[in-house]
Amino acid sequence: TMIAPPPSAASQNSLGIITAPKEVAANRWVNGVSIFLPLTGVIAAIVLLPATAPTATTWTVFAVLAVLQIQGVTMGLHRYFTHRSFRCGRAFHLFLLVMGSWCFQGPATRWVADHRRHHRFSDQAHDPHSPYWIGTTPTTSPFKGWAHSHFLWMLNGFPSDEVRYASDCLRDPLTRWATKHYWGIALSGLVLPAGIGALVGGVNEALLCFLWAGCARVCLIHHLTWSVNSFGHMFGPREPGAIDEARNNPILAVGLLGEGLHGFHHLHGTAAVNGSGWGDPTGWVILLLAKLGILTEVRRA
Repeated sequence: TMIAPPPSAASQNSLGIITAPKEVAANRWVNGVSIFLPLTGVIAAIVLLPATAPTATTWTVFAVLAVLQIQGVTMGLHRYFTHRSFRCGRAFHLFLLVMGSWCFQGPATRWVADHRRHHRFSDQAHDPHSPYWIGTTPTTSPFKGWAHSHFLWMLNGFPSDEVRYASDCLRDPLTRWATKHYWGIALSGLVLPAGIGALVGGVNEALLCFLWAGCARVCLIHHLTWSVNSFGHMFGPREPGAIDEARNNPILAVGLLGEGLHGFHHLHGTAAVNGSGWGDPTGWVILLLAKLGILTEVRRA
């Protein structure tokens, strides 16, 4: 098969793909630190075992913050900021921004821009994280495609133009504020569990909560989220009428509270609830919050 030559910078820019070296390098640096900072904490926790063995308090803080952080990705960055699946007041808008920033997946506006570009070019050339394409080159190795879509795209890919793909986020003062202060908000997601640990069990518990309920929590949800990009486009049944390789993966649906029903999502991108809702706990929460009046204009397929 003939493979087209790489597009010029001008043609990529016309598609909303940034190629300016300084911007590309800055984006890769943010992604790299966001990935490897919490990973360093996890490695330290493992190396220092059994002195760093988590306690019941550690696991409790881990579980509570993990659920909140998953909602920051699924309900916040994904269904609200990217797909505008519902509306909410400013206080809840800010809450979702903070929870999303705790995920250490980059500033909200860049997350939105990359994901909207992913939907525009899903499993085609220019998709930022498809297992089947790297830029404009089809992948021939399943492992190489998986590695690219799982995490390598953040370290060697080209970012999406926020003006082109996330202009609504740029116009919103709160979202701009959270993007500008990404590092401060993200790091607070590691400091908070340490603070809770200190209040409950002193210095030792503070360290355990920092390493496990902070760093390990972030790393776990990193890989769960990335797995939707990789495994979620490789394994599981496709939705009838699908035009790409997005799959309904029940394992990811459990791990990410419904987000693994990815085939349905790609066919009904603006829906706030995936499918009938039976396997979508995030959708249940959205419907409950709508009944309580916290959310409005909830979109269904």
